[in-house]
Amino acid sequence: MRNALGVIQEAHDDFKRIFGRGGDSPFLDEYMTEDADFVVIGQGTAAVAGMSVAAAIAEALPRARLPVVALPATELSGFSLVDDMSDTLVIAISQSGTTTDTNRTVDLLRARGAWVVSIVNRRNSDLTHKSDGVLFTSDGRDVEMSVASTKAFYAQVAAGVLLAFGLAEATGQTDTERQHELLGALRDLPNAMERLLAARPLIRDLATEHAPARRHWAVVGNGSNRIAAAEIRIKL
Repeated sequence: MRNALGVIQEAHDDFKRIFGRGGDSPFLDEYMTEDADFVVIGQGTAAVAGMSVAAAIAEALPRARLPVVALPATELSGFSLVDDMSDTLVIAISQSGTTTDTNRTVDLLRARGAWVVSIVNRRNSDLTHKSDGVLFTSDGRDVEMSVASTKAFYAQVAAGVLLAFGLAEATGQTDTERQHELLGALRDLPNAMERLLAARPLIRDLATEHAPARRHWAVVGNGSNRIAAAEIRIKL
């Protein structure tokens, strides 16, 4: 978590390279139209992160009125493909960059003309070579591919928020106050995690008291907390 600021800066630099801020941008010129679509895809925990990324983009581009949806990659490839997807930006999320369902869906989308930007941890993985642009979430530990990696999940969410900020800035829709609020919270995240970890004895006592007697659990939340609840369900 203490390396978060370096990852943020790298993601910012990646965005400028992908979208050509300060110069001509193929994406902004060709895709940011009234008919454009945003689709965020992934599998498992990456699909849950995609829900947060889609919400961030929709919030960051209020004047665009563009549809932004998050789907598991298998649902998109199975039910939502059309012959011409040249007006679609796809954000593909994968920890390893080798998720078969996600990569196969990306192949089908690219064949139909879609523009693909991926959020990936592992460099030089298959997905990075299939994408028009990549936002890397790693801080050097490219081999970390565990589904149980909560750090990877929140890194994907953070990269998606930065992507949303970049799109807002590139299209003249920047909400400076909101950006400062979220970036400040992101910078404070390591301290918040340390405060939470300090409560482990209390959490252990509560789990010991309540968990053994209950076989069925429901994790619920409202708004953005619903996305966090979906991720906690996977971890449990």
